[in-house]
Amino acid sequence: MCDIWDLNMHRPSAIEANMSNSPAQVRTATPQDLDSVADLHTRARTDYYRGFVDEAELTDPARATARHNYWARILRSADHTVFIAHKAGNPVGFAMIGACAHPDPDPRVTSEMHLYVDPGSFRQGIGTDLHRVCVQAWQAASVTTARLWVQGFNQRAQNFYRSQGWAPDGHHRPDSTGLLGYILEIPAA
Repeated sequence: MCDIWDLNMHRPSAIEANMSNSPAQVRTATPQDLDSVADLHTRARTDYYRGFVDEAELTDPARATARHNYWARILRSADHTVFIAHKAGNPVGFAMIGACAHPDPDPRVTSEMHLYVDPGSFRQGIGTDLHRVCVQAWQAASVTTARLWVQGFNQRAQNFYRSQGWAPDGHHRPDSTGLLGYILEIPAA
């Protein structure tokens, strides 16, 4: 089961300092980043899911509002940390780590991750930079195993996560049979 854990004592300064040679600047997001995070999530999700999810669902304003409200809660939550990547002053991706939203089938898992990159910034190292910051935060917080869920049809995401060391573990998220479970054993710092 995913326990609540605290990254507050491991907030950004030491983690962000290690990102000086990256193609993007990565920092901890604040509530002031809400519109950027919600917009990135909507644009990325629309691109990833187009052709697999009904177009009406992708463009439904009520769903965009629900995502906006979700990220408003997350950005104020002590149980989650959101990192946002900027390139040339523009937000190009973000990642969230923190307490699991659902009971996890693997008792070693104590954190989960979400990662989104702007479709116009694919294959530029943004996802890798965000992933690296998440791993550094987990290492600082002594997290040993993390979870993420990815749509079965999203081969691009699955390939990226495998390249970062994640492995499918055969589980499906409890509320959705289409979401496949991936586990990452966090390397020691």
